[in-house]
Amino acid sequence: MHLILIGFMGSGKSTLARRISDQMGRPFVDMDSRLEERFGCSISDFVAEFGMESFRVEESDLLRSVMKEPESVIATGGGTPCADGAMEWMRRHGVVIHLSVPVPVLADRLKDTLSTRPMLSDVALVDLERVIGRQLLVRAACYSGAHAKWDNIQLDDAQLTSKLNSIGWRLREAL
Repeated sequence: MHLILIGFMGSGKSTLARRISDQMGRPFVDMDSRLEERFGCSISDFVAEFGMESFRVEESDLLRSVMKEPESVIATGGGTPCADGAMEWMRRHGVVIHLSVPVPVLADRLKDTLSTRPMLSDVALVDLERVIGRQLLVRAACYSGAHAKWDNIQLDDAQLTSKLNSIGWRLREAL
């Protein structure tokens, strides 16, 4: 089974998944990177040309495909768990960890990359925290289906080991 990181864009899913992958000796899968490879363009360009609905269909197809691959540490897209049946599918095939980051921290991390984020590309900086907060409220029910929630993801190696140990019984069963 997989270890799957979910959370809002900018929550650190890819960065932390890569670290966990190294620590656990498991392959690392970044779903956004895989989608860009599949599309031959950025996610923003794909969404601009084909729309968000087409992107979500491709994302759901990729999720199901990745779950059939060897056990790995997966960084999903921010909206991946909100697709119909996605959370159930992820829970059935892995241990799901929700990375929760405060809105001001997310806004600070995302402010310089708004043009590359389809959900935020038209948002003025002055409105960024409010928009992120609203989107988090919409996604709260999706994210709440995770096996565990990690609130502080600025973790040193000892803290990361402790977090992994806190879900160890699930990992031993799953992996």
